[in-house]
Amino acid sequence: MTDRRVSRRSLLGAAGSASVAGLAGCTDLLGSGSGDGGGNTYLDAKDWGGNASALPFPTHGDELPSAEVPLALGEETRAVPADYAGQDVVMTFVYTHCNTMCPRLTAILAGVQAHAIDNDYAERVAFAEITFDPARDDAERFREYADDHDVALDTGTWEFLRPESEQRAKAVVQDTYGVAFEKTTPEEMDMYMFAHSGVVVLANKQGYVERAYKLSSGASGTAESGDDDFVSWQTVEEDLATLRDRED
Repeated sequence: MTDRRVSRRSLLGAAGSASVAGLAGCTDLLGSGSGDGGGNTYLDAKDWGGNASALPFPTHGDELPSAEVPLALGEETRAVPADYAGQDVVMTFVYTHCNTMCPRLTAILAGVQAHAIDNDYAERVAFAEITFDPARDDAERFREYADDHDVALDTGTWEFLRPESEQRAKAVVQDTYGVAFEKTTPEEMDMYMFAHSGVVVLANKQGYVERAYKLSSGASGTAESGDDDFVSWQTVEEDLATLRDRED
């Protein structure tokens, strides 16, 4: 497990900003692979069709990387995944000024959350979004974003996490979770944008990754099973339903 995470960090370090230089606006990094589970997962592994160790972000069977990130709408600091122990976790990485990839990522989580509320299992699932644009994504901005994207903050099961600085965001989002991002030029403009990966992670109660869903820049994405799979909130909910059944 440790060797694999080191491999991913080394990959990102070697690639540097060049790894996202080819991304146009809000799009995804390519990659394929899956872990073997190691007895820590409930869902069966699905084949990405490539080398698992080459992927920068965690996939099936990986331990969800640890990070301490302040709450955007509170005074506490959240320890991920320790503070979510006993809950399944659905997690992604966004910035609120994005108008392409990030609304899709948030719509996936919001759809699963709405289903959880309607079907009385909301308290069993934690939803987390980590921003990589802490300079602009403050509490007021996140409340507006939540309203615009049908996020139910009043359930207490959804948290926006905001690293303390741009450097800390890089350390958490890219170096720890393997989700690459880079400001577009000119960086000094107030309305700068980001080229970035689009990844949703589903982890179990013990903090091990069951699924990683990689969104492409088009209408579809991959879910550890090939380029033809469409990633929607229903895709994630179906996997979550199977996970909950097997955890019971």
